[in-house]
Amino acid sequence: MTRFAFKRRQFLLGIGGLSAALLTGQPLRVEAQQPSLAELAKQRSLLWGAAISTEMLAIPNWAALYQQQTRLLVPEWEMKWAVLQPAHDRFDFSRPDRLLTFARSYQAQLRGHTLLWHQQLPTWLNNLTATETETALQRYIATVVGHYRGQLQSWDVINEPIAEDGYGLRPNRWLQQLGPNYLEQALRWARAADAQVPLVINDYGLEPDSPLATRKRQQLLQLVATLRDRDAPLQAIGFQAHLVANPQAPPSFTGFAEFLAELSRFDLDFYITELDVNDRALPANFAERDREVARLYQRFLTAVLPTPRLKLVTTWGLSDRLSWLNQFAPRADGLPQRPLPFDFNFQPTETYGILVSLLQSQSVSN
Repeated sequence: MTRFAFKRRQFLLGIGGLSAALLTGQPLRVEAQQPSLAELAKQRSLLWGAAISTEMLAIPNWAALYQQQTRLLVPEWEMKWAVLQPAHDRFDFSRPDRLLTFARSYQAQLRGHTLLWHQQLPTWLNNLTATETETALQRYIATVVGHYRGQLQSWDVINEPIAEDGYGLRPNRWLQQLGPNYLEQALRWARAADAQVPLVINDYGLEPDSPLATRKRQQLLQLVATLRDRDAPLQAIGFQAHLVANPQAPPSFTGFAEFLAELSRFDLDFYITELDVNDRALPANFAERDREVARLYQRFLTAVLPTPRLKLVTTWGLSDRLSWLNQFAPRADGLPQRPLPFDFNFQPTETYGILVSLLQSQSVSN
């Protein structure tokens, strides 16, 4: 989840008395005998992971679920620029360092998310000239990537560069002040700071069969072709895959599968980086809702799992208990969303069963 990360952080830090009931109430059970998604994925040469925040580390059952089910973590908000460099003369790596330590404690890996984004920026950037902005950006990338040199699975260097409407590049401050070459420059600065870590462009809204998604895919294809022509260092494309359930017109992904095949000619790996399902339009009944959410996971992953260059899948969270969707896309009936493989009480949902089935049986050529 990218567009709402900082507000979600404020929500997590400010839920006060409610947090005591939510997070430290009755003991929560974690099923130890269920198949591990990470182990099933490993058998297919895939990394399986989930987004995590430092708040979750304080909850033993939550940490245990990550240790059981994942071998890859991605910080939900701890690596955004406003967090890592709150003042021009001060960097703070304490929170992502805690996540890296936790990942290492059970032989998991950590992704870097994200270096260059149009949101969650420090306020001190606002009054810089174009020249000063370029200098600050280069320093930031060199410092952050250098701090984690040789320690991360990959870096989301560029996050959401395609315009919301699918026409051209996003008109963010980087494009306005530095021009379109900022994309290539960011990749080159990151590569100079770490010669080995895979560098990634990550974006959303590319997956469903729709005119908007089709436009965004074409713009991304043009961007990748330009960067390849200029020999820019780019190893993977990340697809956020925040899917939206629609009972009247269930999403399909034929065009996305074809797009991946077309994109393969650029010798890139593919990452599913932020997978979940928005169930706002589904009925209130949990069983019916869980069934439709699971079916959407199945339709999407059936389209992408056979892709030879698919290397990892991360869901945006692991348990419904603190899904970002409950804060930023609440249901009209006030019921919590159920977008993830484990429910509010850390028990496997129907989605979990579908994931196990897919990982065990889907034919792939990885």
